[in-house]
Amino acid sequence: MTTPTPMKHALSQQGKTPSQSQHGAVATPPVSTPFSAAHAASAFSPHGPRSSPQQVKKSPATTLGGHPSVPSVNFDSPSAAAALSALNMGSLDSGLSGFLGRTSEDERARRLDAMIDILSQRKGLVSEVGLERLAKRLGLEVFWDAPVSNEKKKSLIIAGAALELSIDFQKDIVLSLSLNFPESADIVSKHAAAAGEILLKDLQLEDGQLPLTKSLAGFADNFERLAMLDKLSLNPGLNLYEAVAGVYESLLRLHHWEIQKLREEPAFAGKRDFEIECLAICTRSGRPTMNSRHKTGLSLDYWKQGRNFKRETPEQTAEMIDNSKTWSLLIGCTSLNPNNPVSPVRISDKWISVDVERMPLPDELGPVVDWLDPPPTYLPTPEDEKSDPGVLLHAPRLPEAVFQAIFDPPIHISADLWDKIRQLGVGVVDSAPEKLTTFDNLVLPQAPNTGNLKSSDQANAEARTTVCHKKIPNFPHPNESEEVQIMNHTNTLYVYEPVYGKTLTELTFSHPQHLVMMLPHLRQYVFLSILLENSFEEDAGTNITFSSTKVSPTTAGDGTIMTKTNMDEFSGFMQSGLNGGSSAGIRQEDYAAAETERRANETGKKLDLNIDVTLTILPVPRLQIVFPFSENKTANILLEIRENGHVHVEAQNVLDEGNMMGKNGRTRRVEDIGLVLEALEDIGKWANFLVTRWGN
Repeated sequence: MTTPTPMKHALSQQGKTPSQSQHGAVATPPVSTPFSAAHAASAFSPHGPRSSPQQVKKSPATTLGGHPSVPSVNFDSPSAAAALSALNMGSLDSGLSGFLGRTSEDERARRLDAMIDILSQRKGLVSEVGLERLAKRLGLEVFWDAPVSNEKKKSLIIAGAALELSIDFQKDIVLSLSLNFPESADIVSKHAAAAGEILLKDLQLEDGQLPLTKSLAGFADNFERLAMLDKLSLNPGLNLYEAVAGVYESLLRLHHWEIQKLREEPAFAGKRDFEIECLAICTRSGRPTMNSRHKTGLSLDYWKQGRNFKRETPEQTAEMIDNSKTWSLLIGCTSLNPNNPVSPVRISDKWISVDVERMPLPDELGPVVDWLDPPPTYLPTPEDEKSDPGVLLHAPRLPEAVFQAIFDPPIHISADLWDKIRQLGVGVVDSAPEKLTTFDNLVLPQAPNTGNLKSSDQANAEARTTVCHKKIPNFPHPNESEEVQIMNHTNTLYVYEPVYGKTLTELTFSHPQHLVMMLPHLRQYVFLSILLENSFEEDAGTNITFSSTKVSPTTAGDGTIMTKTNMDEFSGFMQSGLNGGSSAGIRQEDYAAAETERRANETGKKLDLNIDVTLTILPVPRLQIVFPFSENKTANILLEIRENGHVHVEAQNVLDEGNMMGKNGRTRRVEDIGLVLEALEDIGKWANFLVTRWGN
């Protein structure tokens, strides 16, 4: 069975820690393509100039910092005042012109651009004027179709190089919507109806909602993704809707092939369709979807929360997985950056062969995906240049656009993995290039400490302890009459060797294989982040203690405040249990906690659990977890979080000859320790399960 190649050569296990030099020269990573054995060295910046401030040549009321499409702004309005205040631009009473006069031309342009960015974050409300303004801001043609005779309905027509959108209004209420791609191939036009339905739902009023009260934000986000492709397209000669649709067709062919291969594996015999689908999403090349989960365009799903969790019935499990949080890459196009090593966009649906697989080479383990290299896409010569004899001597023009993938949601990774992803030849966009932050601080942001006079870089680089108190239900065996009880947890996270991290928000690429190659490592850090967030993240009404010094496990937790956890979050597991258990209901939290305390007083049984977790990132993320397991044993388990979010048990002391056989007659295995954590995605619930099911 083939799996996405986890970047064997590019992703070595070497990395950086904060103790290494922060200001030394960094070797430029080589540029690679999926088809070259040797990497060509090329220096590039992953965050090239995206939009430079324009020179202000006119009055701010006419042209604002290079934004001629923005209408005149009233600088005496409350919105403008708030924006100026956010930019520390002083009181409006002193006059905007006086303030700008004290700054340089570039600084004036920068501040005005920033102010407009703040003002433009509010998309406005759904209305005739609001939609017309949005379309003009996106550079699209707009005109109104006058009503016929006495009809009160009128239509707004929005057109671009390859897009046509018609919206029917009646007194600012959207009645219907039609989306078309008139000049596009069938691989594009067949998706128009689904995209149109998403856009229409963004504009229609909910039941009981009044006109001019619905936000335009949802429609703007979805329509802007389509408008960007239109903006970069040329008619005729370059249709970027076809470019994205071609990537979808190739990835869909790969997905169907992987589904077939999974069904052929004996280990997955008897798996239901949704289980095979989830396996393909979370362990293979992901699942491409077009216009799904209320987002227009192409998405590549690569992770599902609760992927291994089981409910009472397969139907309930399928519904849970279908509605669970999904991690995706939103694939589109953006402008080509000359400082970026990525090749221009190519229009093709032949990124992978028709048969998908090829014969493996002697040093390869089959089956092997047969990736192809489509030829470049050239732009046609403009009509006014065809008569020029010198044009024939020039090289063909390439598109000034490139494929783009946006991480939805963004994910936190180590700086080591960040550098290795860059070595694939993709253009990783660094949204905060000057900010040095550790991986653990990205996942679990440290509370501000006004008494700390150290720089943020110094604070980030120090050892750190995080203490969190929670209330979690235990998991009695389904065959036992024991009722559900609430256990008090003190979860302590130790990070003795912090490693710098980065947040992946977007990147550019030239071949979809680049995306498939990095998926195993994205899943690795997504799952690690989920574990840390579920186990140590602040809930509503929770106070968590952070420390920049090493804290002894015996003193961890002093001075912290107990978490009040929403018990409904865990009711699903308690109703289903593991190993096919029957339901066990949870009562109201306050009553359950009081009943637990009463039973503890009667039996003398302690219901507190202290869990100490030590996190290391390099060379591979590891969690060493220590907690009381039974009356005469302390659990000490070392886990590795590997590619595709697989939990590997490196060392453990909870399973031995005495408890290897479960009460249900099933033989417990060491790998079950990791499988339970993969299912629960929470260290506290996982420890509770081991103690109550295996420790007694």
